[in-house]
Amino acid sequence: MKANAHPRLAGKVVLVTGAWGGLGRTFVRHLLASRAKVILSDVSERSLAELADGGGLPAGWESLVLGQVAADLNDPEGATRLHAACQNIAPVDVVVHNAGLAFLGHFEDIPREKMHVQMNVMLTAPMALTHLFLPDFLQRGSGQFVFIDSVAGFVATSLGTSYSAAKFGLRGFAMALWGELRGRGVDVTIVYPFFTRTAILKVPVFGKAVVPVMPSIFIDEPDNVIAEALRGVERRKLHVRTGLYAKFMWQVLRLWPVVSSQMQPKSL
Repeated sequence: MKANAHPRLAGKVVLVTGAWGGLGRTFVRHLLASRAKVILSDVSERSLAELADGGGLPAGWESLVLGQVAADLNDPEGATRLHAACQNIAPVDVVVHNAGLAFLGHFEDIPREKMHVQMNVMLTAPMALTHLFLPDFLQRGSGQFVFIDSVAGFVATSLGTSYSAAKFGLRGFAMALWGELRGRGVDVTIVYPFFTRTAILKVPVFGKAVVPVMPSIFIDEPDNVIAEALRGVERRKLHVRTGLYAKFMWQVLRLWPVVSSQMQPKSL
């Protein structure tokens, strides 16, 4: 992680949801290293000292953390409470929709309440938060929404049906939003990581599904994913594929209709 690697983000106020997750925490550290000002949001607050682990943060980085907001985005009022809290902290320039969770298993084995949580946190809440922040962005004529999607958002993923559905939905919403906002001063960026060395590698598996172990060669490091994501954010790119495999699968879709012709997993 290089200090001030993303100078265009210096001084910007960035809200990061899911801030204490693997990618979220890495996002926050990279933003602080670039001297952006951050608001952290997750289901609960944690000690800021954890951000210093690994070094690489500028002197006085603590002053760049404007606040923490505990918000449950599965709660129908969670997005409204988060937006109201941010309004009392500082005008937000960038919203990073990063909060998420995953479950694996055959569709019939995954409890419906778990699927509802995924859709709420990864699709409904980002839409609600965007709806709340957008009027201010449009009034100022500036701002950016960053949606952390997934390769599973453009390649339908067996054994991760509800996760893939939420990510497909998020991509569709973000692209439609981008179409509406072109020329109005507000930017949209969609980030597509592949498997990353975070807690997502140890997600719960329901039923008797056999989930293949992902070879290490295909697993990306969080620092590399976030560095590439933030380069895309700086350049105001719509689509940012992080890592070799994400880029490869994006190109494969041009040649082979993966979405409509799925290979069955070995466990079926």
